[in-house]
Amino acid sequence: MELVEIVIIVFTAIVAAGLAQSYLSRGYAVATSPLEPMALLFTDGVLQHGTDSALRHFAVEPGLHAWQDIHDTLVPIFPDFPLVPGSGKEGRVVLEPQGHTAPHNIELRWRDALCWVTLTPVEEATAAPITPALEQEMNALRLSSDTMINPVWHLHPDGAVCWQNPAYTVLLELTRGLDANPETPLFPITPGDGPRRVALRLDPLDAPDWYEVTSIQMGSVTVCHANCINALVEAEQAQRDFVQSLAKTFAHLPVGLAIFDRRGQLVLFNPALVDLTHLTPKFLSSRPAMLSFFDQLREDRLMPEPKNYASWRQTITDLIAAASDTSYEETWNLEDGRTFSVEGRPHPDGATAFLFEDISAEVSMTRSFRSELELGQSLIDVVEDGLVVFSATGALTFCNVAYRGLWGHDPDTGFVETTIDDCINLWTRMCQPSALWLEIAKCISERSTGTPWDMTLYLKNGDALTCEVQGIASGSTLIRFRTQKPEQGAASPALENLQK
Repeated sequence: MELVEIVIIVFTAIVAAGLAQSYLSRGYAVATSPLEPMALLFTDGVLQHGTDSALRHFAVEPGLHAWQDIHDTLVPIFPDFPLVPGSGKEGRVVLEPQGHTAPHNIELRWRDALCWVTLTPVEEATAAPITPALEQEMNALRLSSDTMINPVWHLHPDGAVCWQNPAYTVLLELTRGLDANPETPLFPITPGDGPRRVALRLDPLDAPDWYEVTSIQMGSVTVCHANCINALVEAEQAQRDFVQSLAKTFAHLPVGLAIFDRRGQLVLFNPALVDLTHLTPKFLSSRPAMLSFFDQLREDRLMPEPKNYASWRQTITDLIAAASDTSYEETWNLEDGRTFSVEGRPHPDGATAFLFEDISAEVSMTRSFRSELELGQSLIDVVEDGLVVFSATGALTFCNVAYRGLWGHDPDTGFVETTIDDCINLWTRMCQPSALWLEIAKCISERSTGTPWDMTLYLKNGDALTCEVQGIASGSTLIRFRTQKPEQGAASPALENLQK
């Protein structure tokens, strides 16, 4: 063997030994290093390989577990952990923990169907440099949070408070003391609830403070806000007290009252409305809409029944519009014989008040009185003598058919009232001259209630009339014109005395 070949063999052996030693040294370091990273390799979402520490930590085995298993484990701490592994030619993203203080970040790297999940110690994570603009924004956000007067806090999925602003801290200390557990929520709230009102009592002797609490779900964290609404609660209580005072005031009114707010809902009614309409208090207390209210009245036959439902609905719509814009008045004649006077009055704030009054007795009395008047008129019209009545002021208030036929005068056809002077002018034109006309006017103007007297008048055609003047009730005067028979030509003793 030549010297050159021996040298080559020795050199090769030395290099091989060095490589073997280097490999063994590196393998030992990986196996024994306490900083061995926890890493998992997925292919198409199936676990293919992992470091021993990662397999032990997550209790998974290659080929038996998938991406969903590791997702369910990590998403409570890393809410941004994707539901499916990254895909595409190549990519990388670093996830930071939220809500809990975790010693690791998660680094996701993928290439085609392969995806690596590596837990990187926080102190070794590569952080993006903080630029002046970012620092300014962070300072602005911190300043806004520190100066916010409303309590704001964050809830972890387990319900513990994981962040709070100074306003929340101050309220917590005032309510529960300086040694209160900051992780126990001050306001009982379930994530996903809508706005709700919560009362906090700082002093057992003082009235509670009212807050409206709202929550917004942001990933795995629930962001909560509390707004003090003491002024609103006091205003609502004052409104309720005012409504109760009105209800007590209107409770003794005999007129039914229904008040609807600007939205058209019934907000106030009195007992008289229940008595008149027989609507149940349960129905009225449910705050029905205005149209539903009148629907119920129609169903209970407490409104005039329309010929068809469509026209009735339009009538109700017009009724509501009329009462909302201008005053509305109508008389309802019901099937049971009662008569309602319905009045709608609008208010500047958009509310509408309806008044229901039972005027059955008044209508009945009016009808009876009108019937009596018509009967009396009929009876007087049967009398053959002309009768005319003048009031104490000298105005003609009544005459019968015989008077109208005798003098050709119907006072009901004129636009102005007829006085005694107008009648005397008419009578003198149709009669021969007489000095006693002024005595009739004087008797009426002086409201004379003395002894009745009469006089004889002669029409221009020669017919003789007896004119009788007599005072009656309320200072009125009755004048009767009677056609004389041929033998009735002498004046009465009363008239002779008057002529003397």
